[in-house]
Amino acid sequence: MNEFLLSIINFFYRIVPNYGVAIILFTVFIKVCLSPLDLKSRRSMKRMSEINPKMEELKKKYANDREKLNQKTQELYKKEKINPLSSCLPMLLTMPILFAMFGAMRHIANEQLVTQFLQMINGQEVMLEPFLWIRNLWMPDNFAMPMMPNLNSLRAIDQNMWEGVIRTFEGINPLLFADKEAFEAFTAFIASIPAVAGQNAGENKALYDAFIASIPGILQLPEFTEHYATASGLSNINLIVFRFSVFVQMNGYYVLPILCVVSQWASQKLMPQTAAAAAPTAGGQQAGMGKTMMMLMPLMSLWFCTTSSAAFALYWVASSVIAALQQLAFTRYFAWQDLKASVAKEVGIK
Repeated sequence: MNEFLLSIINFFYRIVPNYGVAIILFTVFIKVCLSPLDLKSRRSMKRMSEINPKMEELKKKYANDREKLNQKTQELYKKEKINPLSSCLPMLLTMPILFAMFGAMRHIANEQLVTQFLQMINGQEVMLEPFLWIRNLWMPDNFAMPMMPNLNSLRAIDQNMWEGVIRTFEGINPLLFADKEAFEAFTAFIASIPAVAGQNAGENKALYDAFIASIPGILQLPEFTEHYATASGLSNINLIVFRFSVFVQMNGYYVLPILCVVSQWASQKLMPQTAAAAAPTAGGQQAGMGKTMMMLMPLMSLWFCTTSSAAFALYWVASSVIAALQQLAFTRYFAWQDLKASVAKEVGIK
């Protein structure tokens, strides 16, 4: 699934050689493909809203008989030709795509971060991926993150990714290592990487660990410290729960995480609220769960978009904005259909 999504993103990247634009085009493409299912889901949710008064009557009439209430509810669904599960189908399809997209974005980001790090230690020009205010799309949109790959981001990258990218590089500069042992650890790991991808992968874990241990010394050299300099008076800010620093060469201004929360909230507010009708026997408990989810989803999006690459945050924002616009379009479409049906009924057209 990840490779399939990556191939689509790279297809758009070949058309418009900017990953930010490619991600937005990819998001539009996915939303368009899922639109028929989404329309069917919204239509089902609308029908559920319309039968809410009848559902309330059944709840009152059979308040003390759960079995009878369920039976009458199913009869009402059958009579009105409603399938309550159809409103859940697009969500069941969207969530795996979201997780797969997260994996695809992480794969691209890790690959690019390794490439940028190797360009740094080879003394080459580092090929960043800017997008609007973001200096490097593969780092978080965050003033507490540098634009260059830092120690924490590099340590989070798995061994296979390092091996795959290093295999394409040649001539590591020994002068950019803090000491002889660090250079030896680095070169030993490179020498252990098989020539063919996937061949004997993962067998040199000890060499990989030694290589990772050499990275802090590299980033502390004068050639790189300017990239990780913190703003005067804004280093190691203590918020009790955690500490952070504001970098001179910050990667962003925390715009995308905030937009994620706003767009997620707006998308949910525009969604028809039919949770109670979909599960009449749960009553207020179901409605309470719906409200809890409406609070948790924006908070989850804030966390993911703060800690993940700006590329993934951009996808999340674009997806939420498009979902909100779709909901507005569907609302107008349903209103037009209702008006047309009302006029047809008045003039006697079936």
